[in-house]
Amino acid sequence: MSGNLTQALGSMTNILDTLYKICLHPRPDDEFINRFSKVIDVYSIAEKSELVDSLARFIAEKFLSGEGSFEETDVAINNLAGYAICNNRIPEFMWGVYMAFDDAELGSDGQQRLASNLRHALGPAA
Repeated sequence: MSGNLTQALGSMTNILDTLYKICLHPRPDDEFINRFSKVIDVYSIAEKSELVDSLARFIAEKFLSGEGSFEETDVAINNLAGYAICNNRIPEFMWGVYMAFDDAELGSDGQQRLASNLRHALGPAA
């Protein structure tokens, strides 16, 4: 881990919470991309990928804990994926979380599948 991210670990929850709130923007438009980029652009490419994956985990955990509704967390992960796609940097873990939410949008049992798929993506600690 490099300097900026190591220094930020003490306030990682604050950074993730800030980025999460930005991800609640109605759609991944220019306004969202600009606001998100202002926070994340101080980090290196590797650190950005790590932050994007950490934010995907944060979003998944919010849904699983019941702290975030499906609708809220789905908007957040869709916007995060939009940012990643726009920047041609799509971390594998984030993409897996995005695909779990995408699958949940289909069928009446989607949210049950989502919980199972997210627990699988998060690993044994979930």
